[in-house]
Amino acid sequence: MLLHRLRAGEIGAFTELYNRYWEALYRSSLKRIANADDAKDLIQDLFVTIWTRKDQLPQAIDWEDYLYAALRYKVINYIQADEVRIRYANAKLAESDALHPQADSIVALGELEHLIDRAMDRMPQRIREVFRLSYAEGCSPQEIAQRLSLSLQTVKNYLADAKAIVRRFLHDYPAAVPLLLLGLAGFERFF
Repeated sequence: MLLHRLRAGEIGAFTELYNRYWEALYRSSLKRIANADDAKDLIQDLFVTIWTRKDQLPQAIDWEDYLYAALRYKVINYIQADEVRIRYANAKLAESDALHPQADSIVALGELEHLIDRAMDRMPQRIREVFRLSYAEGCSPQEIAQRLSLSLQTVKNYLADAKAIVRRFLHDYPAAVPLLLLGLAGFERFF
């Protein structure tokens, strides 16, 4: 039985468990955490915890249930830690805004626009076109649908896809968090 072999410190049992569940757990964590590297780190941490606490595992175990429950707790801890980082960034931004409110906003606006342009480069052509009309020209979804001869629902879907692409792209740039937290006019509708 896998549990007994794992408790005995058999590396082959650990490898078998890892190979059997890693990919499914990774996909599950990626649904909750947009950053692929962070999702991988969570899974790695989960398996390290299992190995280091193998003696403390329950006597009878349904691996799938156990691993998904453990992952759920890892994700919750990750999200809570992320919220703490955001609150800290907000506090630092408030201090910075008090010292140089306008200069910071001008620089941040340029940086954010540059990052959004780079994210747009990663979008499929039609989604990029819809996003550009909304973001750069300020068109409503109805106006875009009419202009491009698309259904309103298709435009909304494209905008949701574009927003997800921008979020994922910006998530890879931790320095973008303070830019987003500035709440720059015209950008908040995308985040």
